[in-house]
Amino acid sequence: MQVFANAFVPAISLMNRLRYPQKFALISALFILPLVLVVYLLFSEINSRVEFAQKEIYGNAYLRPLIHFSQVVYQSRSSQSAITTSLISQNLEKLAQVEQKYGNVLNTTEVYASLQKAWQNLQSSYQQNISDRSENYEQLIEQIDILRARVGDTSNLILDPDLDTYYLMDANLIKLPAMRRLINEMQLHLQQLDNTWSSEKATRLRSLTRLLADYQRQLNFNLDTGFRNNPLGNLRPQLSPSLNRFNQQLEQTQLLSLQISSAGDKTPKSDDQQLQNLLKSNLDYSLQFWEEITNELDHLLKVRIANFRNKQVAIALFISVILLILVYLFIGFYRAVMLTVSKLEEAAQRMARGEINGKSLTLDNKDELGRVVDSFNRVASTLVATEAKFRSIFENSIDGIFQTTPDGKYLSVNPSLARIYGYDSAEQMLQELTNIAKQLYVDSDRRQQFISLIESNGKVAGFESQIYRRDGSIIWISENARVVRDEQGKVLYYEGTVEDITQRKQAEEALAKANAEIQALNSQLSAENLRMRSELFIAKQLQQMILPKDAELKEIRDLEVCGFMQPADEVGGDYYDVLQQGGKIKIAIGDVTGHGLESGMVMLMVQMAVRTLLTSREDDPIKFLEAINQAVYGNVQRMNTDKNLTLALLDYERGKMTLSGQHEEIIIVRASGEVQRIDTMNLGFPIGLEESITDFLDKLILYLDVDDVVVLFTDGITEAENSAKQMYGVDRLCQMVQSTRHLSAVEICNSIISDLKDHIKDHKIHDDITLLVLKQK
Repeated sequence: MQVFANAFVPAISLMNRLRYPQKFALISALFILPLVLVVYLLFSEINSRVEFAQKEIYGNAYLRPLIHFSQVVYQSRSSQSAITTSLISQNLEKLAQVEQKYGNVLNTTEVYASLQKAWQNLQSSYQQNISDRSENYEQLIEQIDILRARVGDTSNLILDPDLDTYYLMDANLIKLPAMRRLINEMQLHLQQLDNTWSSEKATRLRSLTRLLADYQRQLNFNLDTGFRNNPLGNLRPQLSPSLNRFNQQLEQTQLLSLQISSAGDKTPKSDDQQLQNLLKSNLDYSLQFWEEITNELDHLLKVRIANFRNKQVAIALFISVILLILVYLFIGFYRAVMLTVSKLEEAAQRMARGEINGKSLTLDNKDELGRVVDSFNRVASTLVATEAKFRSIFENSIDGIFQTTPDGKYLSVNPSLARIYGYDSAEQMLQELTNIAKQLYVDSDRRQQFISLIESNGKVAGFESQIYRRDGSIIWISENARVVRDEQGKVLYYEGTVEDITQRKQAEEALAKANAEIQALNSQLSAENLRMRSELFIAKQLQQMILPKDAELKEIRDLEVCGFMQPADEVGGDYYDVLQQGGKIKIAIGDVTGHGLESGMVMLMVQMAVRTLLTSREDDPIKFLEAINQAVYGNVQRMNTDKNLTLALLDYERGKMTLSGQHEEIIIVRASGEVQRIDTMNLGFPIGLEESITDFLDKLILYLDVDDVVVLFTDGITEAENSAKQMYGVDRLCQMVQSTRHLSAVEICNSIISDLKDHIKDHKIHDDITLLVLKQK
């Protein structure tokens, strides 16, 4: 406390040297400086946000001619006509105008030059009558995409902080351009189908169609999120009609495309032409929808800028009004202080001449200076009031106050002490309580202990005892007392205070009882934890027991098989199995959400369901998966848990492998070193999530040659992190399989697990790790 007081000595010394006008000037300056700084920083931040939004508007302005330019490039690419190149040149001139205006701001000069060069190369191919201009068009489209990405990065569009404008940006900058390119790819691919037809081309058309459908779903989801987070509420009514029409056209296109790809070379020419017309219509309508979204995005950005400007004006007005009020009050405060100082000076002079007594000066103000004047007024009456003041303290104190003789009699007590001890008045207590040691303390030796402590130390503090009240009830008290002696050192009396601490003592007893109960519960909890660990150990043993044994795997005639599983907890949620039935091999791999006992139980259900269905000779993989789902779904509902799993099934017979169900990718490394990554997303649906999943199920047939390697895995491998939070990844797994494909299945499996452990090192494993390696003999 002294250090704190010393810290203000220089400030007090400075203020004592200044007159009041100087003090007010100094304090005003110190107040205004940080205020100016804060206002400056606030306005700078608002201006920064305005510039941020303005740069996004620049980006939209740049994207408009760029998207129109890409539209005519797509048209030219589809028609391969020199006539359309004039349209490209016209649109490039419009793009050149915005480049000249915003190129330095958006840092697009270098990328724009590359686009011009790609366009010149395309023009040259027309002038030289080169028949195949696909590569030139691809280079030009690639430069368009690069320029669009640069505009998105440098114009802050990719960093927009609000959800509504962010998802509009996402649609304009990413989703719609990607969909437009896919539509153009489908146009070109459909033209190729007119010349020759093959299953690979049909597969390519289906792949493009499904990819377009994926982008459509993402676009709808993102725009719906933007609509729901649109404070102005203008996006949904403005864009929903156009979005619905766009979706209808896309769905018609996708349906017809899938029909054509399924019919193959039997497709009527009219269907081909209808699809071409739909694709062209989609391309045109996507541009129109892009324009509508861009207009709404510009509107939202302009509203945001206007709000920022209005906020600046409101802040400026508010600060100005506050400053005016502050200056007004400051002047009034200064004048009031100077008036009080003047009256104090006048009163001091009159008191020095003996013309005023302690109560003759009156002031209207009630502040600190007024209290100084009141102090002057109280000086004359202080001595007279001293006795009355201490008497008031004695009478009105909440704590009991007492004086006692050394032989155990009370000299005086206050009303509070009498009430604590259960007496009606202090007088009644003095008359009835004449022997403290015998009448007051429950322990008759307690008075002697009190005297011994106070004689040896001169005082006692926190002396706790049980005492009898007048009605015979017992309470707890705490005494603080000191000894009073005369000039010769003889004890005159003891004086002190008494506090009733009965409630505190009762609380301490209750707390001690609660602590004892907690300790008992802790002991019970420890025993329960021991029991649960035993149960988890048994569940883990059961889980390990049902995994395929090495002897079973070696009996497989045409395949080398090696499996590995390591749970993250005592009981894992991963599952794999290899079963033989009538010369056929059923291979399963799955991943239950989470891990632990519940996940392990779901895994056991799936294993039993697979084995039961295999025994019943159910060969249709779709019916097989639907039966498993219904069995697991019923048990999951009964368990009242949210667990489900991804599950992939492989039916193998003499080099033919039928794949069904949704899980992680399937990696196939051919004997030549070629790597295939099979996506299972469209082959199934999570097990146990819905009562029926038949509509989501599909199958894929693959063929294996000698020394081909198939790898099945759970995400515990690809998402395993090292200490730097870097994941193992599918690419690294593919490289490991490719580099070890010449080894046996066991050696490949061991190499992958060893490489995975080198990656993880001492980092904690957060998910179950399961790996299954198959190699065609």
